Amino acid sequence: MSDLQCAARFVVLDEAGLGDVERLVGRLAGERIAAVYAAHPLVQDAAVTRLAERLGMRAAAVDGDLGVGGDGYEDLADRHRGETAVVVREGDSTEPVLLLVDADGFATQPFR
Repeated sequence: MSDLQCAARFVVLDEAGLGDVERLVGRLAGERIAAVYAAHPLVQDAAVTRLAERLGMRAAAVDGDLGVGGDGYEDLADRHRGETAVVVREGDSTEPVLLLVDADGFATQPFR
């Protein structure tokens, strides 16, 4: 990615954070979500499907490491420069994180 490009923004959720999908949709209401992705094993999960449907889209599977700095974000970052996408990964955190990916690398901050 060129330094002149806007960062790709990912709201990263662990599967444990999908307990209250309606609350999560409310938190995402201020964002313009371009896509919903899920780690391959989770793409058919009922909560992932419900989240995507409530956001008006279908979840797409993504392969690779979805940890911060993982290779699973490389293609997604190229596709979503200047956009926000939701990524659901395996894990036990209940709070979403905002992951910014640009030419300088990865940065995280709490998702508000």
